[in-house]
Amino acid sequence: MISRRLLLQSGLSLAALPWRALAASDSALKTATGPDWAAWTAPTPPLVLPDLSGREKKLAAWRGSVVIVSFWATWCDPCRDEIPIMSEMARRHREEGLRLVAVNMGEALGKITTFLAKWPVAGTVLHDRNSAASKQWQAIGLPANYLVDRGGTVRYWHLGELDWKSDRVGGVVTRMLRA
Repeated sequence: MISRRLLLQSGLSLAALPWRALAASDSALKTATGPDWAAWTAPTPPLVLPDLSGREKKLAAWRGSVVIVSFWATWCDPCRDEIPIMSEMARRHREEGLRLVAVNMGEALGKITTFLAKWPVAGTVLHDRNSAASKQWQAIGLPANYLVDRGGTVRYWHLGELDWKSDRVGGVVTRMLRA
């Protein structure tokens, strides 16, 4: 689901991003290659944010692991559906090197901790207070998910709700873990 609120905050419009609007309606992960992706971002944007305790975390710290980077918010219904499923996937594949980094977009810490009491994350929660990281990653709607390979490069992405239980998505994650 594309959030109008986030579009207004970012200064972007769906009309300016027609390929993204189409991609959001698809239920499969998109490959982070090709002219659309290269024009969007290359290399992988930096991700340096505080965790909920205020300690700075960097995406580079997870090099050697496959990382799900998920931009989310407490008011996002699909986020509430996806977080438990992604968390279970991260727990199940932890020994193989899968990590979950859940980036909250611009909400107060109280809202985030209340949310996490009900929907815990099996991974690291980062706080994008002013949504600067989400803008760099062009997470113009929620949820916005990215699969980062062991070398720190985004290989797949999806904007909007994704069926993390599907064989298609599970197969992508499994192939990345075996690489």
